[in-house]
Amino acid sequence: MQKTQPSTGLKGIINHWKDDLSAAISVALVALPLSLGIALASGVPPMAGIIAVIIGGVVTTIFRGSYLAINGPAAGLIVVIIAGMESLGDENGSGFPYVLAATVVAGAIQALLGLLKMGKLGDLFPASVINGMLATIGITILLKQFPVALGVGAGTGSVLYALFEIPNNILNLNILVTLVAGISLFILISHPKVKNKLVKSIPAPLLVLIVSIPLAIIFQYLANNDVQFLSHEINLGTDFLIQIPENLTDSLMFPNFSKIMLPEFWLLVISITLVGSIITLISAKAVDKLDDFKRRTDLNKDLMAMGFSTMISGFLGGLPIITVIVRSSVNVNHNAKTKWSNFYHGVLMLLFVFLFPFVINEIPQASLAAILVYAGFKLASPKMFKATLLKGWEQLLILITTLIASLATDILWGVSIGVFATLIIHWIKSSLNLKTFFKHLLHAEINVVEESKEVMHVEIKGIANFAIMLRMINSLKQIKSKAKNVIVDFSRTKLVDSTILDFIHEHREKYFTDTNFEFVGLDVHKTSSPHPLALHVLERPMQKKLTPRQNDLSHFASENKYTFNSEINWKIRHLEKFIFFEHHLLEYHRNRLMGEFENGVSWIISDITYNDGVMMAREQHYVTGMLLFLESSLKEVSISKENIREIKTKMKKSEQESGSSAKLSDLDHYLSNNASYYIEGKENEVFVYRKERLLSTKEIIELHDFASKLYLLL
Repeated sequence: MQKTQPSTGLKGIINHWKDDLSAAISVALVALPLSLGIALASGVPPMAGIIAVIIGGVVTTIFRGSYLAINGPAAGLIVVIIAGMESLGDENGSGFPYVLAATVVAGAIQALLGLLKMGKLGDLFPASVINGMLATIGITILLKQFPVALGVGAGTGSVLYALFEIPNNILNLNILVTLVAGISLFILISHPKVKNKLVKSIPAPLLVLIVSIPLAIIFQYLANNDVQFLSHEINLGTDFLIQIPENLTDSLMFPNFSKIMLPEFWLLVISITLVGSIITLISAKAVDKLDDFKRRTDLNKDLMAMGFSTMISGFLGGLPIITVIVRSSVNVNHNAKTKWSNFYHGVLMLLFVFLFPFVINEIPQASLAAILVYAGFKLASPKMFKATLLKGWEQLLILITTLIASLATDILWGVSIGVFATLIIHWIKSSLNLKTFFKHLLHAEINVVEESKEVMHVEIKGIANFAIMLRMINSLKQIKSKAKNVIVDFSRTKLVDSTILDFIHEHREKYFTDTNFEFVGLDVHKTSSPHPLALHVLERPMQKKLTPRQNDLSHFASENKYTFNSEINWKIRHLEKFIFFEHHLLEYHRNRLMGEFENGVSWIISDITYNDGVMMAREQHYVTGMLLFLESSLKEVSISKENIREIKTKMKKSEQESGSSAKLSDLDHYLSNNASYYIEGKENEVFVYRKERLLSTKEIIELHDFASKLYLLL
């Protein structure tokens, strides 16, 4: 049973302030080390991260559309900011004022995207490309922070250079700085496995500070008193601790727009907008799944709020603001109820900076580096690569292509190359010539038909990949929530990408929890993986692992002592005598459900494949039909809802002539109540079908039940 929704607005503040404030305290303590670490890893002043936390909490909350998400600076933009610092740096090596200017412009564009209702932007990119982008961010953070964790200075140069420098960094490590980082990393790795309730209740980043700050104080004392460690003189380096101004106003910096005409400036603007928007939208959806109250974020409103807040943050010397998943998870886990927990966490950070700057100045950089190394590993973990491979080798190839391209150039180019690689792979897999492929892609059809008050049929033709996502979103909006059955038909879809399948699954979970969604037509596709979200290509398939629909039919067969065979059967010419197939070229049938009714009348239900047209104009079609084999021959008959009135007139005349009034009256009544079925009789065979498409399992069972009574009346 769904829980009672928390109050909103002023009533929500009054009713839930205790829960929200309690959660905000935990979030603020986690946000402190993360925001400082993100700023340092980006090569900007530490206070840039703190400012972004304050603005992300205090300002964003007022405008956004999310209920439980936390907003602030994120590791995902470190790579983008580093690239901006390098490309826009002046002769003094200071690029931050120009990065702030780019942040302001990017925020304005992001706010405009929200106003234009472009919250669906995150759905336009293939899932494997997004994973490749996140892996790039993770690997870059990991390699750049590794030398900081070892106490050999900040990571400089390219990612490739940082990779080759690892052996040299290890040889020159500072043992005490490395010890701080090592202990911090151990805490982060072991924390999820600890069973002690007290330790479990303390967020891992906060636990790192609790341990590392006293450790840093001890090491400083030893260094100041010339105490040796392992017969070596203690040298902690000049950048061992965080340094922030004691007065918050002294840390404010302002943007410099003098480079606004440079291509590098606009490349940075687009990168901040693109990466920030994608991560915000992905994170917002993830937080929605954590919400016990099943509330949904208004993504357009959220995008606008992030943009507006990013503008203010950039004007005051802060980093871009996005929705952050780690802090949001802490917020949810600590029982937050409304969006005001985000507001409280921003206020708490502001108070902390004013009242306790001396505590921040005791935080060792090595512990922050350890937190970021751990975050980087999580973004590019082997599990993520393995999960992508399970969806098919082509998905892993797209991810690796995006990753390599992003590392070799930048995030923006990497994502663009990843999207291009996706289209190339889809073209090759489709086995179509280039012109035909783009014709099917650009002119893909999504037809939504309300077949009855309870049944909606969604048929997709052409290429169904990320490029048609906006049309898919608009089409699914046409599905009425009162529909109890939604049939998504891929039987005429040349190629179905995992991005589309994942979106439909997500859409179903979000808006149609009480609706039966069933996919038909995927069993006439080939895949490179048994994963349900694998890339599907329309071909004459070899037998493979049964689809959910085939499993359901097999289960129905075994329950009723029928026979089910999913393999292709080319012996189908006997159907040519029926009017329905008179002008169609029959190919094969499959998914044959075979059995007998009580008096020995045998039947077959199968998915029939046939073609219309020739050469380039040829189109493949499917219909699920049932063939009844009667003991005696019938006069030629064709009954449909269009000619049922004419049939009834003939039946009445026949009734008067034959005197079989009772039986004909029963047949008349039965056909009137089941006017959605089409019936053709030739000799001793009757062909019955319901729709000129593949039927769902439920519809096949209904067809079976209809025919079980029909043959008694014929």
